[in-house]
Amino acid sequence: MLVAVATYGLLDGSGVLSGTYHTAFPHMFTNVSNIFAWGYFLVATIRLITSKDDKAEVFAPQVKYTATISLLVTALIAHFMLFDAMFQDGQLVWHLVAMHYVVPAMALLDWLLFDEKGKMAVWGPLTWLSLVVVYLVVVMIGAGPLGLDLGGGTTADVSRYPYTFLDPGISGVGGVAAFVAVMLVAFIALGYLIFAIDRALGRIANS
Repeated sequence: MLVAVATYGLLDGSGVLSGTYHTAFPHMFTNVSNIFAWGYFLVATIRLITSKDDKAEVFAPQVKYTATISLLVTALIAHFMLFDAMFQDGQLVWHLVAMHYVVPAMALLDWLLFDEKGKMAVWGPLTWLSLVVVYLVVVMIGAGPLGLDLGGGTTADVSRYPYTFLDPGISGVGGVAAFVAVMLVAFIALGYLIFAIDRALGRIANS
């Protein structure tokens, strides 16, 4: 189901369903995180269908939790910082709702309902932000020293960066650095909250 919802969101968001393609589509972390999650859950679903192994082990757990935390980053930043961008002419844009809310919620529920608990590695939350970090490095180098136009969404006409809070010319170097540092710390903390819940549920299941 997650793969189907993500497929709709990605195809509609990229313009493919309307017969066009938005060149700025791959610049936005929403789309990057949904593509990553789509790829993981598609492979995991195919493996589940074709596997003869009855064990309920999580397929490539570090990749799965990287996808999940990346989707949560997408959801939380969109809700608290970019919520107005989900409306167009006063109407909700449904592919944005799908990618910012529905897909992240489904990924979180998939972990909560189906994964065997108590198996997460203690260092896991430090690696789950790898997609976010790679994205930030590519954007800051690409739009900065390389001068590439990576603008998109609401920044298309005002910045080379996909988000104004990543543009040193708008938010200042200190502002961008502070934002990135606070976000990384906050989402590492979120990762460890998920880790703690996982361990607690594991203890309950084994008691």
